[in-house]
Amino acid sequence: MTTDTLATRDELLSRSARNLGDMLRRRVDQTPDATAFLYPENNAGGPEKWTPLTWREVQDRAHDIAAGLLDLGLGPEQRVAICADTSVWWILTDLGIGCAGGATTTVYGNSQPEDVEYILTSSESRIYVAQNSAQAAKVEHSPALDELVTHIILVDDDRLIQGAPGSDRRLVAEDTRVISLADLSARGHAARQADPGAVQRVIDATAPDHLATLIYTSGTTGKPKGVELTHQSWTYMGVAMESWDPLEPGDLQYLWLPLAHVFGKCLIAVQMTIGFSSAVDGRVERIVTGMGEVHPTFMCGVPRIFEKVRAKVITSRGLARTISSWAFRVGERTAPYRLEDRPLPARLSGQQLLAEKLVFSKLKQAMGGRLRMMICGGAKLSPQIQRWFFAAGIPVVEGYGATETSAIAFFNVPKKGRFGPRFGTAGPVCPGCEARIAEDGEVLVRGPIVARGYHELPEKT
Repeated sequence: MTTDTLATRDELLSRSARNLGDMLRRRVDQTPDATAFLYPENNAGGPEKWTPLTWREVQDRAHDIAAGLLDLGLGPEQRVAICADTSVWWILTDLGIGCAGGATTTVYGNSQPEDVEYILTSSESRIYVAQNSAQAAKVEHSPALDELVTHIILVDDDRLIQGAPGSDRRLVAEDTRVISLADLSARGHAARQADPGAVQRVIDATAPDHLATLIYTSGTTGKPKGVELTHQSWTYMGVAMESWDPLEPGDLQYLWLPLAHVFGKCLIAVQMTIGFSSAVDGRVERIVTGMGEVHPTFMCGVPRIFEKVRAKVITSRGLARTISSWAFRVGERTAPYRLEDRPLPARLSGQQLLAEKLVFSKLKQAMGGRLRMMICGGAKLSPQIQRWFFAAGIPVVEGYGATETSAIAFFNVPKKGRFGPRFGTAGPVCPGCEARIAEDGEVLVRGPIVARGYHELPEKT
């Protein structure tokens, strides 16, 4: 099936930025002082304080990091590995790598040292960005990485915190390859002062088909394979999602997904294109609390997160459980009317108002009170859970894709009309792309979102 013609694909390609640095520049040109990100800072043991960053500030910080990396000798398409938690610093570092013409190799924070060694060796990543000394220590004990990794950059510089002899902090503190992200940024800022056009010249020289990201698969069918995603993979994904039109510049995303995963990384490209804001906090245990603090309009997640929310509500006891069960039965009866945009019968309308007051409003308020929708990916979501949330007035829509398709190959766009939502489906194929089902049931996708190939594995591509 095909939802768009080749002309539409050409139109989207003509609207795409040349590369990630150009995409960021376009966003700054359009909304320089709009809030790009909010990030939490603990207030001396008190409640979290959410600090804003404007798009202009994001570009300045990304360019400082880019200039610092160039000063370290980073060349075109050379890899910089990031093994860090989801945070605004991950995003700024990744953008800095892209603006410097390099390519980000993503590494999950829970990766074992032998897995880190394999990914860095396979990708030939010469710079390693670590969250802290514990993550940096994963490359400290690897003879194979002694010569390959020339610099280790700490996001959280904990080297000066007292550590016992032989501890991670002590070992890292004695490693001459180690510098902090703050020092790298300061070094880059000084370089930009001396040569203001250095970073822009590299951005101008970076082509759409240059490598931007290297993401290693889970390895369920053998050793993990490095999926090569180009700058065009991300810039096209941005304009494709914009043409799908599910999000608006005034939206606020709550972003907790691992940025080492293609889904999380894709959301940054979409954000830069559309211009909405994101509150970024990778601490899974704070998702509901954080949503209550920043009041997002949408959140992306995986099935287990939505399953946990539902389980918490339906395990309530006594009168609260009785009222909740009644309210969700009412919500289920209203669903067909709402899906088809038909008015509710008078009696059902009154019941819906009461259910909203007694149950649904409290559920929505716990998640910030402004949610328009939630988006699920990563695995199949149970239609039962989808219907449960929809009964409460919170659409959860699904998409489908893979690392090899820059994340979102199909999306059940939450709009009325021919795009659904239809429970239990992943929606139409990405605009400008084509898809069909092979005879053996495999989903085949063709278009600009498809990866360049597997790193140094042409026979597997």
